[in-house]
Parts: sequence; structure tokens; C-alpha cells
Amino acid sequence: MTAISPIRPVRYWDGIPVPFITAWSKEEIPVQELVKVHRSSGTTVLGLRGETDLERQFGVSWMRMPATRGGRPQHGRVHAPRQRQAMSRLLCQLCGGPTVGTRKDEWTLFLAASADGHPLLSGERTESPPVHAACARLAVEHCPPLRTRGWTAALARRTPVWGVAGHVYDPLTLRRLPGAPQHRDGMHRIPFTDSRRIRWTLAARLVITLGDVVPVTDLDALADEETAVIRAVR
Repeated sequence: MTAISPIRPVRYWDGIPVPFITAWSKEEIPVQELVKVHRSSGTTVLGLRGETDLERQFGVSWMRMPATRGGRPQHGRVHAPRQRQAMSRLLCQLCGGPTVGTRKDEWTLFLAASADGHPLLSGERTESPPVHAACARLAVEHCPPLRTRGWTAALARRTPVWGVAGHVYDPLTLRRLPGAPQHRDGMHRIPFTDSRRIRWTLAARLVITLGDVVPVTDLDALADEETAVIRAVR
């Protein structure tokens, strides 16, 4: 029996590929009904009314969003549940297929915009899920930000979770605290080691650390190697 290719069909809109993690117009963020949840350990944490197991991952409540991928793509707006899924399972941010097993080694490819030529480095934190080499090549050919501002890519051997990006709320009033001024989206980046703040964070993105990084400049060669590996296991 022929195995299913890990590289899935990519969605397009107006001739431009739409990443798997991009939010669509029919995926509007609903009102987040926040409550205080008293745990058996004696601690109190932020939660969502009627919260499900899928809405509490990594010990944190996650922003509710419908998952319909309908309407028009909202380029620049990330779909929180799909980003978490892609990051935690190492799915391709463009096509949504698994990236594990598409290389002969245990390295994983990451791609990011780089207006100033800043490379991806070991120890750097990122909210951008990995990508297949073939999908990365497609992205740099068609995605306007990567074409106009430039890009950087790297292989990482280790990708431990670091924390989340999200909104932090006051433990007493449940009012959202001011956003982080150094980030355009106003979200706070909270490590899992910050037990005080992470309890009162509504997460929107999973953040990982890149370890043992090797820069990549030739996506074509990497894509050819990836294709050969996929054909060999089918």
C-alpha cells in the first residue's frame, strides 16, 4: 500500500499560497468568557467558562476560535489553535502536513522573514512552526513579505517548548493587563517557568526554542533531498 505524502495540498487565494496557520474571515474571535478556576492543589488559575480539555493545553487556557477556514484569508492574523497544533506536533506552517520523517536526519527546517538579514540562531525563540523544504521554496517564491523583505532559514535539531504568547489578566478583576509595548501585537511572551504570570495568561501562540541551529541558504537542494526521502518511504 502506498503511504500518504506528508506534503499536503496548499490552499491559494488570488494566486498566493495561504499558510495553514493563517486565520480566515469566518474564524472571528468570539468573546472569551473568562472565569477563575480553583484547582485541587489549592491554586486559582484563569480559565474559560465551560472549558474543554482541548482548550487547556500545556497547563494554560487557549483563546477560543472557530476552525472553519472559510471566507477570505486574513494575512498576518494567526489562528491560535492551528498554530498550537502545528508547533506542538511539528506540522508544516504552510501545508499542515507532518515535517517529522521527511529528512534522513532528525533536523527540522524553520523559515522566517528577515528584513535586516538577521539569521535564525541557536537559543532563539520563535512562534513560527516548521516548514517542509518544498513548501518553504513555494513560500519565498509567492509570499509578498518574504519576496520583498527577505527571508532566513535554518535547520534545528532541538525544539523544546519555552512558553506562550498571549494576554495576561489581573487575578482579582480579570481585566486584561496592558500589552507588551515591545511587541506589535501587544501580547506578552510568558515562559512556562513563570508560574505566577502563566496562571493568568490566555494563550494565543505556543513558543519554542531553537537548538543546535545550522543556517540554510539553498532551499532548492534541501527540497530535492526531501523529495528523495519521501519517495523512498512510499
